[in-house]
Amino acid sequence: MAMTRATRSWSQLALHVGLLLVGLGLLQVVAERTNRRFDLTPNRGLSLSPVTRKILGEIGEPLRVTVFFRRGTREQYADLLARFRAVNDRIAFELYDLDRYPDRARSFGVTQYGRAAVEYSGRRTVVLAAPEEELAGGILRAVRGRSRRVVFTTGHGERAPGGDPESYGRLASALGSENYAAEGVSLLDGPVPPETDLVIVAGPKHDFVLPELDALASYLRDGGGVMMLLDPGPLPNVSRFLASLGIRLGDDFIVDRDRRLLGTEGLAAVVELFKRGNPVSDPASNPVESGIVLPSARTVDVLGEVPGVGAESIARTAPTAWTVSDPERARRGDEPSEAKHDVRGSASVVVLAEVGGGDHGQHPRGRLVVVGDADFASDAYLDLLGNRDLALNAVAWAGGEEVLTGTRTKNVPEVIRPLSPLVLTEGQARGIFVAGVVVEPAVVLVLGMTLVGLRRRRG
Repeated sequence: MAMTRATRSWSQLALHVGLLLVGLGLLQVVAERTNRRFDLTPNRGLSLSPVTRKILGEIGEPLRVTVFFRRGTREQYADLLARFRAVNDRIAFELYDLDRYPDRARSFGVTQYGRAAVEYSGRRTVVLAAPEEELAGGILRAVRGRSRRVVFTTGHGERAPGGDPESYGRLASALGSENYAAEGVSLLDGPVPPETDLVIVAGPKHDFVLPELDALASYLRDGGGVMMLLDPGPLPNVSRFLASLGIRLGDDFIVDRDRRLLGTEGLAAVVELFKRGNPVSDPASNPVESGIVLPSARTVDVLGEVPGVGAESIARTAPTAWTVSDPERARRGDEPSEAKHDVRGSASVVVLAEVGGGDHGQHPRGRLVVVGDADFASDAYLDLLGNRDLALNAVAWAGGEEVLTGTRTKNVPEVIRPLSPLVLTEGQARGIFVAGVVVEPAVVLVLGMTLVGLRRRRG
């Protein structure tokens, strides 16, 4: 009986070991045949953004990337390129130490560390090999065969593509990474330059004259793209131009003291209500999940139907916001009041419109984006919440490059900002204050007094 029991125990052990080995073997087979990556980093820094994946999906022929690196930095480029190739196996890459292969580098037109030569369909372009968006933009440039041209209007106090925190230097840099070449142009000098893919009107402080608006209207009718970012302030000619397209530009100022940003007086509007399915904030499979911050917003809404124009509002403030009828009164910090013709409730702040297209398909429809704020895309605010994604998605849609709509990798460098990226309601801010300033010290005080009392009783 003892032998039988021992034999049974050993048989069970052998069976368990055998099943374990079979399970491990099957797991190895599945692992070898299945390529899955799991990114557990807080900001998903080891995963490619949806926009990068869409760009890589545009590659239809073999593409070669040759990177020249500084000694000791090879792995950072190799890992990024391996992730690119995992998405599209038409990508091949080679990595060379620039110090060991200077002649080869010069043959590709490379003279600096960290540069990549991208070759596709007989074309070659040299770009930064990292970060991800720089290399992806270079690949798109090689696939498209040219950079897309973006024109910033000048002559009305608009934001410049570089300079102080109110400028658009960071936006211009992001556009450069996505295959756009930005330049400033005055429409007083003539029509929109040929081969322009997009015109950006970035926060004019002075009104446009009629010939400039006629040039924009003609450009839109011919299938061009226009993006207008308009701070609160009187722009009568621009308002009439937009009204002719069925868009109302309000002469007002939006404040929201209930959903204010930490450290502000409620002048910044936090926008979290977006129309579902729109191509800017909710592109297919890549919605912008966070809200946006409009530091100084005015209303922009659909005025009515206009023949040949399809306009829709895609973003609204929270119902707790106030639309103050006098922008100067809002800036002074006066309390909103219905008695002063202020309106409480959700307000439209972003409108998309398609213009023309009634000539039997000879021209594509022009695309127009109007945002009731220019600060949100400036250097000081671009990286707050979903501002960057909304601005770049608006550029991509208006410029006819839908492959660039979606969410992007969050790179937030150190930059002086007047606002904190932490968004709190009034109740949340009060709760944090009470917990940190009242509750926590009170708990420590009570525990201390309890310990003192216990020691005296024992003592």
